[in-house]
Amino acid sequence: MASTIGGTPLEHAAQVVESKQQADRKFPVISELLHASSSSEYEGAIPAEWQVVTKQRAVALPDALFEQYDLLECRCFMGLFPEIGRAWITVDHRLFLWNYEDETDFYSFEGQEQIIVSVALVKPRSGVFVEAVTHVLVVATPLEVFLLGVGHRGGARGGEVTLYATQISVAADGVAMTCIAGAHDGRVFMGGNDGGLYEFEYRASDGWLTKRARKVNLTASVASYFVPTFLAGRRDTPALAMAVDDARRLLYVLLQDASIRVYWLGAQGDEFVLVHHHRTVGSAAALLCPQFNEGSEAAPFEIASLHVIPLSESRTLGLVAVTGGGSRLYFSTVQRAQRFYDNAARATADRPEVFEVVHVRLAPDAQPGAATRAALMPRALRVHAAFYGGGTALMAHAWSEDHDAVVGAAPACAQILGRVARQPRASLVELAAAPRVEGRTWAIAELSSGARALNDLATVSATPTRTFAVLTNAGVTVLEQQRPVDMLRALIGQPAVADAQLREFIAAYGLDETCAMCFTLLCADDAAQHSGGMHVLGAARRVLFELGGVPHFAEAPAFPTAATADATGSERIELSGRHNGLAQYLARVLQPIWARAAISAATNDGTRVRVAIATPELVEVQDRLRRLQRFVGSNQRFVPDQLNQMPVQPANSTRPPADATRCWQAESTSLGALYELLVHAVEAISFLCLLADFNLPAISAAMPAEQRQILADITFGRLVCGERAACKELILALIGSQLRQNVSIDSLSDVLSKRCSSLFSVADVALYKALEALHVAGETGEGAETAELARDALALLTGIAGSLSVGQLRD
Repeated sequence: MASTIGGTPLEHAAQVVESKQQADRKFPVISELLHASSSSEYEGAIPAEWQVVTKQRAVALPDALFEQYDLLECRCFMGLFPEIGRAWITVDHRLFLWNYEDETDFYSFEGQEQIIVSVALVKPRSGVFVEAVTHVLVVATPLEVFLLGVGHRGGARGGEVTLYATQISVAADGVAMTCIAGAHDGRVFMGGNDGGLYEFEYRASDGWLTKRARKVNLTASVASYFVPTFLAGRRDTPALAMAVDDARRLLYVLLQDASIRVYWLGAQGDEFVLVHHHRTVGSAAALLCPQFNEGSEAAPFEIASLHVIPLSESRTLGLVAVTGGGSRLYFSTVQRAQRFYDNAARATADRPEVFEVVHVRLAPDAQPGAATRAALMPRALRVHAAFYGGGTALMAHAWSEDHDAVVGAAPACAQILGRVARQPRASLVELAAAPRVEGRTWAIAELSSGARALNDLATVSATPTRTFAVLTNAGVTVLEQQRPVDMLRALIGQPAVADAQLREFIAAYGLDETCAMCFTLLCADDAAQHSGGMHVLGAARRVLFELGGVPHFAEAPAFPTAATADATGSERIELSGRHNGLAQYLARVLQPIWARAAISAATNDGTRVRVAIATPELVEVQDRLRRLQRFVGSNQRFVPDQLNQMPVQPANSTRPPADATRCWQAESTSLGALYELLVHAVEAISFLCLLADFNLPAISAAMPAEQRQILADITFGRLVCGERAACKELILALIGSQLRQNVSIDSLSDVLSKRCSSLFSVADVALYKALEALHVAGETGEGAETAELARDALALLTGIAGSLSVGQLRD
């Protein structure tokens, strides 16, 4: 959205907000950070005591499950189903679903007698099961593969899970399925220990010539069906893991020889075509990065896991392979010429023409850093389980016989932004940590859902947004990814924190960002503030008001920013970090709705309009704005006065006091404009919610077409800053609809004047009540009542005659 041009304080505040939002949008996508062939830069967290990944809690396996484990005769497997909040455990032929949120709640299934070799949770096919079945559990034994319906009702402590017998199964014919994966449309793929890839096809009922379910060998040739098994010769290499990319319609298959096959599922998702088989992944990585030295005759090259990169994160990078040594190999199915600019690449599900390693990210131990980090990191990783998503990598490393170290790595956003400001292209820098967990890790999965931003500085939530579960043979350990705001909360939450530590944090993340984090903590909801404690809130206020800096004169920067104000001559006024932090936080709160259409056409012919932003989304933004409004309104320390003097200029300044006064005046003016925008945004949301409640599409049908056309192009930012005439027209239409229905507008006028006072003034209340009196008088006819109504209307209009415009008088 183009910046608002204008000279009013409100328009200036809008420019500041838009410049902050634009700066956040400049954060590179992952493919832009990995523009070179390899990278290996890691840094310890600032401060060093708080890591980018920390343990939140540990939940031990219930004693009843340990007792079942003692009965083990043959095989045991474990895994995680975060979609339904359960861990699964198999002990021979028994299957257990454990609710790790409730800790002791688990469900057992013992409806068959064969050893279970593989389990997966997939999406159900449309039209096959009842509505209560939200997922399908695929259970594989050497004799058969069968389906169980899963009904999951979300709620506190993991919700409720119900299993349904489906009577859908296929014979396994002695093939043990080593891995199972499902597509979003319900297709189920399985990898057998015979090297074949199979699909479990099922339907609602038997057909005339087809069974309800069948197992299809997708990789067998026609001739193989006529050759006896003992003459078949060498089998294909079995699969170790699968990953489905639903957006690109691809199936990635990792084989036991560390090669990767890519199958295209067709534009409609109903095909299965081998398009690439990368047999030399390790050699390709070594060519890109000479420091990559995994794989030898004594210890062959291994890949621990595959992870799809969704289109929302990158259009050019599609897959990450985590190696046994902890490196990450990034693959692309996009031609080299199209990979230079991620946003320019087409987002299609076409058959890929290439599949190649394009970047090698060495393990955190490849480049030893500070002593504190070197002490935490193992020198050489031996990864046996891994997770990757949203730029964050977690890798389970065998630290000892009884413990694993979960090596975590996530983008160091402050360092990356600093480099973006200094050079055209920045490389990936990551923070690394290695918390230890008890037992040997079987699986790692993310518990949080929703959009995952690579830039974790651009947040307005005071609680950690990403949590992960690490399943070991001792239980589940829940990890949290610590954002900079979480590290600041931990730092200032100490009983005594030294100014040197605070200044170290400010130096690492910048004064503006640190103040924005303070606003995030101080304007959190009641639950988040209670969990942090009053000590944290008091410390955040201290950082904001005592360390937030002061406005001062500075030489004109080479690249001016919107957070600076013009001064005379060649000098500019640098506003304080406290001001810039407020602007940054306000911009991020408004970001989800600022540039979106507030009102849009409700019909194709444009005869009606509707509120284009959902009410729950508007209310969520408004709640944050109101908390910020209360905080700013109740704290008068932003600009010094006679009762509470703050430093008026830097300690080393030689300027006269009059210059400091000018700086504070500039800051006060800008703060006032930001507060005005904040108030107008709160009222604009109230107005939109009111329109939604009063059925705007029906109301707008009576409006002139020209007005509807103007309304259909209004973004929320324009509604806040300048489109007051359009709001007035909407109010008139709303009141007109009430009058046509002979409904009193007293309650409506009260709501408008209380929630939208900048849109609906006291004079407006009197005007519309006068119009209502005249409307009722016209409907009543002649008589004493009519005369009284006319006198009331005249009295109301006389009282506001000086504030009425010519247009209103004409109407």
